[in-house]
Amino acid sequence: MNWNKLKRISIIFLVFILAAGILGMQASAYDEQDYVLDNEGYRLFIPVTYNAESADKYINEEAGQLASPTDIFITHSDRMYIVDGGNNRIVSMNVDGSDVQTFSNFSGETLANPNGIYVYEDSGDMLIADTDNGRLLLADKDGNLKKLYTQPESPLYDTDYPFKPLKVAVNLIGQIFVINTDDYHGFIVLDENNELKGYMAPTKVPFNLIYKLASLVATEEQLDRMEQPMPPVHTNFYIDEENYIYTTTAQGATSGQLKVFSPVGKNIYPFTGFFGEKRTDYVLHHYDQNARSTEQSFTDVAVSNNGGIVNILDAVTGRIYQYDSEGNNLMVFGGTGVWKGRFRGASGMAVDSEGNIYVIDKTQSALHKFVPTEFTKTIHTALELYYKGQYDQAVEYWNKVLDLNPNYPMAHIGRGNAYLRADQYEEAIEEFRLADYKQGYSDAFDENQLQTVRENFALVMFSIIAIAVLIVLLIMYLHKRYKQTYDRQSRIKWFNNKGRLQILLGCIFDPNESFRNIRRHRQDYDIVIPLVLYLLTFVTRCLTLFVTHYPFRGTDIARVNLAQETLMLFLPLLTWVVGNYLVTTIRSGEVKMREVFSASAYCMLPYIIVGIPLACLTNIMSLNSAGLYNGVISLMWIWVGVLFFASTMSMNSYKFFETVGIIIITLFACIFMWVVFAMIFMLGNDVVSFFTGIFENWKVYFSMQGGNM
Repeated sequence: MNWNKLKRISIIFLVFILAAGILGMQASAYDEQDYVLDNEGYRLFIPVTYNAESADKYINEEAGQLASPTDIFITHSDRMYIVDGGNNRIVSMNVDGSDVQTFSNFSGETLANPNGIYVYEDSGDMLIADTDNGRLLLADKDGNLKKLYTQPESPLYDTDYPFKPLKVAVNLIGQIFVINTDDYHGFIVLDENNELKGYMAPTKVPFNLIYKLASLVATEEQLDRMEQPMPPVHTNFYIDEENYIYTTTAQGATSGQLKVFSPVGKNIYPFTGFFGEKRTDYVLHHYDQNARSTEQSFTDVAVSNNGGIVNILDAVTGRIYQYDSEGNNLMVFGGTGVWKGRFRGASGMAVDSEGNIYVIDKTQSALHKFVPTEFTKTIHTALELYYKGQYDQAVEYWNKVLDLNPNYPMAHIGRGNAYLRADQYEEAIEEFRLADYKQGYSDAFDENQLQTVRENFALVMFSIIAIAVLIVLLIMYLHKRYKQTYDRQSRIKWFNNKGRLQILLGCIFDPNESFRNIRRHRQDYDIVIPLVLYLLTFVTRCLTLFVTHYPFRGTDIARVNLAQETLMLFLPLLTWVVGNYLVTTIRSGEVKMREVFSASAYCMLPYIIVGIPLACLTNIMSLNSAGLYNGVISLMWIWVGVLFFASTMSMNSYKFFETVGIIIITLFACIFMWVVFAMIFMLGNDVVSFFTGIFENWKVYFSMQGGNM
């Protein structure tokens, strides 16, 4: 056997395996699969939604290469216009790449850093946002200059923001809408004569807690030196055939980064929450190690011709988020990269009549084309039928979607609506549950509940009356027993005066006297009942998580972290015990730590009394009863708060307003302790590393000294 030859083959094989492994790791890390976001923002991976067909930097011999393109516009006749910002020109062609034209000279006028374009459908006239020249340039389809729009001369115009248009669009009545550079006033609205008609859809300053707190104590001079929060600005827009304005917002918006304004300026988009994802993008950090934030900054919006599908483009991560007309996320694709279908500086997006999506990348100077797969086409067809109210016809397409991906949420919603219309309520409930669609689930549950009540009306009414009577009798019995603890001895030891249950019942019927008894007879009370109450508080929390009816749950059971829930439950209680004891001790209080610990347990009694029955009761309730549910929850926490107030006042013999001050100081003490704990937690690794480094240096030093200390 030739051992040298065998050795060479083995080495080549090992190198091949290592290379494949490394490439596989890179592919898995940086070539992400398409996905859809569920109601809690988690990713559900789905089949490929769009195929990246091409990524062209070179147009043809005449047009040459693109250079930092900034905007793209496609007419209904599938004529494409690209604002080639780096070359200060407009490139026009059909979406198939034919009949290419370039425009850089408009009857002697040239462009300087153009950023936006709108094309009139009937005439082909081009309205260009000529940013650095501070104007809009109107030219005909052959590039002949027709008109220039400059900064309007009007007292309504805020001259602190010079006219440097970034994006431009025109509505059905010929009004010109302009997004100006760094202008938070909203859209500038001009008429065809360059007269200012006003501003529309201004943005608002998001809430900033640090600046608010600083404004309470800082001087005007100090506030001027601080970085003041500014409202996010609009980045792009699209006006549809019904004069509705779809617009995206830059970084800084905490919600509503996509809005749809009616002609009167009111946002009518059903979903007003947060768009995109609140998560760290490690792919972006791979390409830019200095990236401080992966917060989305949506740079463009593209709407299908029927207005049902809305795509928004994130310039930071390069992802395209697609939504339906009601704000349901349909899919997410694209991403960060330097190959076909991935971007480093996505700056514009448009959709043709076939549903193909075109994205321009300013950094790579490329035009990317995405073609929808059969999976996506099936979803769009089903949605079109669904929003026309043709639920039964849509089910056929939803079934095809589920054959490809059994967990796709909108498919289950579509099937659920079909079942609901057919009075198949249990099947509808199951479909809506699989889609995590709580409103649809509640509607189907209500119909099923109504049918059950009709069939068993007598039994239901008898059960309600019987339960109500039992509750009243139980309250009367416990109140009688509580009174007897002061009047005479009971055969039940715990119901006697100074018995363990006296204070427990007193928290319900006479809180002030009950808490005074803790201090008054401190030598007779132990912490058995308080420890049991803390245990029952934890049990109640667990039951509310796992027993509460699905529509009222705040967290999916599969994602419940019991350790985190325990910490969130007991950390505030324990910090309250410590803070309240320290504050009352300083302010001439009369309680011991053990008594504050015990009283806090008794204060949680309403949570136990109300929480468990309410969690069980929700299983016959739907979202239509949410007002009742939230009202009971609010009353429960008010009751808890009243007991904490009463315990502080009664056990320390404080007056009312003195107790209010003590409560406020205690809350500040609790916040201070949480901040300190958080700082220690965050700095813990640094502190350990610091002392570890000192120890390592110490070892190296003495090893160099020959081990002599």
